[in-house]
Amino acid sequence: MTAHIAILDDEPEIRRMLADALEEAGFKVTTYGRATEFEAALNRMTPDVCLVDLGLPDRDGLAVVHRLALESGAAIIIISGRAQVQDRVTGLELGADDYIIKPFDPAEVVARVRARLRKP
Repeated sequence: MTAHIAILDDEPEIRRMLADALEEAGFKVTTYGRATEFEAALNRMTPDVCLVDLGLPDRDGLAVVHRLALESGAAIIIISGRAQVQDRVTGLELGADDYIIKPFDPAEVVARVRARLRKP
């Protein structure tokens, strides 16, 4: 079964770069630019991994992460330009499984997604 990866990032170039790398690695990918459309889609599908940016135009990304952690069985990987230790600690304490700082290499994201999928 092919794992489903959901990407929530307001930057179209980042969504495209991540989607291309993950699809090339064999994953099914859906992308969202706004938290509202992402959360609505969660009512219809359950991704295996969610990649979530914290800087969203319509909602605080940390609130999205916390809700996902409480209501979803998906692994959560934050991808953000917020590089301060406190941002990383807060994201992880709210339920994220991993935290990747922008800029990043797409190959690293693919490797981290695979690593999360190996965990029970």
